[in-house]
Amino acid sequence: MLLKLREQTQNTGFKILVGAIIVVLALFGFGATNLFSGADPQMAKVGSVEITQSLLSSETERERRRLLSQMGADFDPSSIDRLELQRYVLQQLISRQTMYQTTAELGVRVAPERINSELVNSPAYQIDGTFNEVVYRQQVQALGYSPLEFIEEFTAALSVEQMRAAIVDSVVLPDWELAEIIRIVSQRRDIAYLPLTLDLFESKVQVSDEDVALRYEENQSSFMTPLSVDASYIRLSSADLVQDASIVVTDEELRSLYDDERALALADEQRDSAHILIQINDERNSEQALALIKSAQERLIAGEDFAAVAAELSEDPGSAVQGGALGLVGKNIFDPAFEEALWRLEEVGNVSEPVLSSFGYHLIQLNEIVIPEYPTFAAKNDELIAAVRSIKADELFADRALELERAAYEERFSLAATAEALGLKLQSVTQLTLGSPTDDAVVSREDVQTALFRDDVLAGTNSEAIAISDTEVVIVRVETQYPPELMPLQDVSEQLTAAITQERALAEIEKIKRSALARLESGESVTEIAKSVDSQWRTYPSTVRIAQANSELPAAIRSAAFDLPRPSSGEKSVGSVALDDGAALITVTRVTQGDINATPQDELASLRLNSENRAASLDFQGFFDAAQARLGVSRGALNEL
Repeated sequence: MLLKLREQTQNTGFKILVGAIIVVLALFGFGATNLFSGADPQMAKVGSVEITQSLLSSETERERRRLLSQMGADFDPSSIDRLELQRYVLQQLISRQTMYQTTAELGVRVAPERINSELVNSPAYQIDGTFNEVVYRQQVQALGYSPLEFIEEFTAALSVEQMRAAIVDSVVLPDWELAEIIRIVSQRRDIAYLPLTLDLFESKVQVSDEDVALRYEENQSSFMTPLSVDASYIRLSSADLVQDASIVVTDEELRSLYDDERALALADEQRDSAHILIQINDERNSEQALALIKSAQERLIAGEDFAAVAAELSEDPGSAVQGGALGLVGKNIFDPAFEEALWRLEEVGNVSEPVLSSFGYHLIQLNEIVIPEYPTFAAKNDELIAAVRSIKADELFADRALELERAAYEERFSLAATAEALGLKLQSVTQLTLGSPTDDAVVSREDVQTALFRDDVLAGTNSEAIAISDTEVVIVRVETQYPPELMPLQDVSEQLTAAITQERALAEIEKIKRSALARLESGESVTEIAKSVDSQWRTYPSTVRIAQANSELPAAIRSAAFDLPRPSSGEKSVGSVALDDGAALITVTRVTQGDINATPQDELASLRLNSENRAASLDFQGFFDAAQARLGVSRGALNEL
């Protein structure tokens, strides 16, 4: 049916999903080619095109929905910083407009034939290897576009990708430049390092009881127990009210709910159809298209097979090759005029009169009607009763929650009477500290703990009602406080001893490292230096810059060694580096430059590809920066965001 969609696809639908313009989307995102100006406040301007507040708002909302769909159901939408999101989206709009205008000025455009071919052959829109119009339209709708908007947007984006490809594909790395890269990247060094580890020096540190006691006295504020409380709370949930005596379920309510649910289920009726399309275009007006579709109708009346006529005449290639088959679909998928005509057909095998849609004239054949089965009222009775009680419990919950909060406020310094009056259980937890985990799911919540440790609640009053969900609230109070206390010295003595020991060991390491470096630079024997610090050099001859699998040389030492200057013949470069467990002295005694003639072909190919990609990225960024500078970008309203 909807060839026009495809022929207008001077922008192949969801190649996002297939990857044809993945680079463009990674750089600039997707959306909003048409930037409408007017009375809207201007947020930015690229060349002659304004980016307005309404456009920015709609694109920000689209990006917000995309983020939410990626994050999943457990993600909290309120954690999205709307201001930061607006700034990000505005930059994307500016970048896209820069490239869209540049491609238009340079006359870069993707051929319609290529786009149509990619759309029909894209796996993103296929079912069992065949293009499916329904899948295409559903995916376009999911992004919040009309078909024509999507077509315009994708045309521009794919044109940008074509231009980008022309720029980056022109990058060629000369052999001499590759040789220079290999000379550096494939360089090998003879590396040795002398570890000065904490365990080596901590064993020599002596910490007295007086040292520990002094540190304890100087830092008593660091050794206080946290404030803890015994707390109680009342929890009210709509689920607790389902069996409330005040809830009465009538037969009329059950029947009404049954009828509503049944009507909703039956509204999911689906229809399998086929069609023949004669389009209206620049070469054919409406009268000519109508004459052709009536000619096809006469052949069907004469007894010809619908699928055969569709395969011969239909101008919707996506379905014509399948005898015009469109598959089994529900409502709100096809063009409204087409859908209305399809649903007017009453019996399988019926063919409509010519139908005019926005794509041309159609003949529609009804192949199958699928109506969902629905259980009887009796079979659904228990489920309906539970549903009605649940609905009424939700309605009752709002009143009871207000009653709960009012009673707790009036009682103020206790929850016992409130719990008894409302028939709720008063629950408790002991020795709770702020941020501490607990087996109780309610008081483990951050908002509940925050309420418990507020000044007014610590003073003894009941908290306000805390919404756990739309149908659940809790009120908490502090029963007993346990103020912070200074922990006894014996409880923290081991901790203090370890801290003092590490501090002194690190200080000694730093002192020895500076001394040893000076001795190395003066030419003293590495053996003597190792002996003086009771450590041993570890050697790694002919070490490459990029770590190999299972390499024992610590990454920090490898990096520091390749940062050292190349030593003169017979000499060594020396340096040091901090490590997680202390420090190390480093020496480099020999450097062998990489040789392009000794490099394996697969490694050469990989280095060439990586280097060309980097150069291509820099070239494209330079082109983009120049294009933006030439067009001119103003962000007059950006600071107002």
